[in-house]
Amino acid sequence: MPRSKRATTSALGCRLRAASLAVGLGLVATAGEAQEASFGCKVLLCAAATAPSWSGIPYCVPVMHQLFRQLAKGGGWPTCPEGQTSGLGHEPYLPCPVGWTPSDSATPRDETAAASSPNGSVCLDLSKPRRDCSSGSEGGCQTSYPSQPRQARDEPYFVDITTGNGQQRFYFALRGY
Repeated sequence: MPRSKRATTSALGCRLRAASLAVGLGLVATAGEAQEASFGCKVLLCAAATAPSWSGIPYCVPVMHQLFRQLAKGGGWPTCPEGQTSGLGHEPYLPCPVGWTPSDSATPRDETAAASSPNGSVCLDLSKPRRDCSSGSEGGCQTSYPSQPRQARDEPYFVDITTGNGQQRFYFALRGY
């Protein structure tokens, strides 16, 4: 296929994906209206793109870079009256392994304190408590749990986007903006 015909087919494919995404989000507009859409709605359409993601859609790259600069300077997530998004969230770590609990401390004072920090930097296995009654602890005993550090997320910020297919979490980073 000649290059110009491939480029046209590729551009048409991007438009069709964007149109199907807009229908899924309930944001139906003509081509002219899409160019005039609010910044928040442009962000929503680009953030919800999955095949390809926003970085593979030339129209979305400057929109998302503008968003990241705005957020990095303390601005909020833009609104889109037709869209349904959550507020900006932050999850600095990947989930703990199944059966392990996030915690702020590798040596919490009890199980309740261990389970009180969903964004803690340590994972504990609360099913395997150990009692340490060594003489160095002034005659008292301490409970400890097997622990491991949590892996940091490359993209710790998120917003939840509701589409016709349910809710989707969009993760991103603000480094370099």
